Amino acid sequence: MGQERNPVKIPPSDAIQNYLTKTKAYSTLYNGKIEKSYDVLYANHPYLGADKHVQGTLCYNEVVYHDILMRLDLNRDELTVFSPDKRYHIVLEIEKFNYAIFNGYTIITSMDESNVDSKYRILLKDGVYPVVKQYKGRVEAEQVSAIAIKQYFRFKEQFFVYINGIAYQVKNKNALLKLFPDKKKELNEFAKKQKLSFWEQNIEHAIIALVNHYESLISGTQMTQKTQIK
Repeated sequence: MGQERNPVKIPPSDAIQNYLTKTKAYSTLYNGKIEKSYDVLYANHPYLGADKHVQGTLCYNEVVYHDILMRLDLNRDELTVFSPDKRYHIVLEIEKFNYAIFNGYTIITSMDESNVDSKYRILLKDGVYPVVKQYKGRVEAEQVSAIAIKQYFRFKEQFFVYINGIAYQVKNKNALLKLFPDKKKELNEFAKKQKLSFWEQNIEHAIIALVNHYESLISGTQMTQKTQIK
């Protein structure tokens, strides 16, 4: 993640906000293409959490901004900021994005710099082996009547575990156990004992629990080795 450099907190005064947007740092943040509106009325919205912009912390181009209004479009894979005058939704350049924290989510991009297909991802667990989630979306249509069709967004969650900077997708328990062959038996026993389920509604919890347990296992092994060396 980017390092904090001269963070500036926007005061509540609209007049001061307007002044700060003219400075170099804020002009960079609020300078970009305007978000396009959806030209179809959908039955649901494509945004992470709520359809409104939510206040949070943003690190952009290695500069940290506080109290910024943001919204993540999962369908277009676009993060937008709401201008201080509340007139424009500005799309951020993903190449300059470092991280964002809002509405209980920590948003990052691919940690693997060789991955040219960079997407916004949600950091579920930090540590030695970070766990992230991203969404794959599509638009579906449903015939409501002879002349009416309802369209809505459908999103599928995809989970990844980072090992040495490379993201490995995890679709089930076997895929996760293959990532840690040295502790496969212990992890399998832990999953059974904890009754971890890898079905769609529970897979996020199960992945995080197993990765956390693996980190505790290797941490214990390292501590034992250090004790024997002494």
